[in-house]
Amino acid sequence: MCSLPELPVPTHYSDTDGHANLVIDLIFLDMSCAQVLHRIEPDLRWPSDHASLLVDLPISPENIRFSRKVLKRDSDEENDFLSSVTMRLRALNFSRLNSVDDLDLLSKAISRVIFNAWEANARNITITTRSKEWWNDKYRDTLAIYRHTRAREDWRLFCSTTRSAKQSFFDDKIAEIVSTNKCPWDLMS
Repeated sequence: MCSLPELPVPTHYSDTDGHANLVIDLIFLDMSCAQVLHRIEPDLRWPSDHASLLVDLPISPENIRFSRKVLKRDSDEENDFLSSVTMRLRALNFSRLNSVDDLDLLSKAISRVIFNAWEANARNITITTRSKEWWNDKYRDTLAIYRHTRAREDWRLFCSTTRSAKQSFFDDKIAEIVSTNKCPWDLMS
């Protein structure tokens, strides 16, 4: 659906005398944004002859779900991935590179090897606003136990596990930042 402007003004400003300013730029939005209007900002065009079009989309953090494939560091899946890539790269023939086409074919074969190993070993995760990098299996298990028993002692164990998981995660992150790029300002974020 084509978005309507809050205030209908031209979007294209002609540099040629005698030519009219026109509306030639459009914004298309999903039907769920049917009531959303856009703004035309002629003052933000600087050297361009087109005005900036601005739209505020109604997105809340709860609606954002991002999915991606990951390999957990130092896991069996990571080892399988590396082994598969190594074994399949060794099997490729690197000796016949007589033309650009040969190089192109070899680069595509390398890409396929890595892609296939990734697809076979990586797992899909969904990142939400409640996703935590410090989450681990021990934390998950203590949460499941507490949810099952609702006992006060299991709640204390759950809280203790949460604190230790966070502490361990952030200690590792601080050590990584300090040792890899040695820039203490990176710790601020």
